[in-house]
Amino acid sequence: MEEEGVAYINGEFFPKSEAKISIFDQGFIFGDGVYDTLVVKNGIIFKLMEHLDRLYRSAKAVKIEIPMSKEEFKNTVIETVRRSGLKDAYLKCIITRGIGTRPVLGRGETTTPSIVIFAVPPVSVVSPEKIEKGARLVSTTIRRPHHETLDPRVKSLNYLPNMLMRLEAIQQNADEAVSYDYDGHVTEGGAENLFVIKDGIFKTPAKGILEGITRETVIEMATEWGYEVQMTNLTKYDLYTADEIFLSSSAGGVFPVTEIDGVKIDDGTVGPISKRVVDAYEKMLVEGVHGTPVYETT
Repeated sequence: MEEEGVAYINGEFFPKSEAKISIFDQGFIFGDGVYDTLVVKNGIIFKLMEHLDRLYRSAKAVKIEIPMSKEEFKNTVIETVRRSGLKDAYLKCIITRGIGTRPVLGRGETTTPSIVIFAVPPVSVVSPEKIEKGARLVSTTIRRPHHETLDPRVKSLNYLPNMLMRLEAIQQNADEAVSYDYDGHVTEGGAENLFVIKDGIFKTPAKGILEGITRETVIEMATEWGYEVQMTNLTKYDLYTADEIFLSSSAGGVFPVTEIDGVKIDDGTVGPISKRVVDAYEKMLVEGVHGTPVYETT
């Protein structure tokens, strides 16, 4: 029987089916918190400390002090995965401002932030078939919050715009959305970073985006292979005229895009460079590169 998963909540471990938080937690009432998503492959957590560094940066940016040292947090994450028994898992860490004495915005008098970590069986944004043949995107009508309202480098719980983007894509029989900022520049997919390949050059949006760990990994690989990587403004024109496009995220991995808004990307098939990135990233996960082992080996 497949393991259902395990959750750590404020000092205690629970089976997935028994995991609960208070309805008065500000993360539930106001979306007042931050999170980070990680991937576990073959019993190894990919880039654990890079994710925790980003989680702590996000918390600091929204004035939440995590009541646990980074080393303690790391050990708790590892223990959560270990207790789940899963070798491959979808792993998430959530920090909220905590449970308020009153359900009032900004005056709830919270004392201690809530910490939630869970490891459950893997999930995927797109099917393996789409990774093989390429995904379809549509330009969303939903704008991301302006960077002066909420800096996109903060991985916050406020994901309603992203939810609406993805719903819009699904309603148009697409696999994912692509979003733009208020100046018309490309930002991200519904919950992924985006790369364009043009004339052998990797291009990825320079601003208005989450600084993705998988994005960082792709940049490292491309640079190591000798490709030029540009962090620059991109428009819809750059998408339509690209040689290749792919998206990257911890939850979804790397998956190629072969169509946007009904426009085929190049000849409408997965390009050789995108395939190389997909294969190299998967190999990296399987082999435990940049990984933290969960289970003892003999």
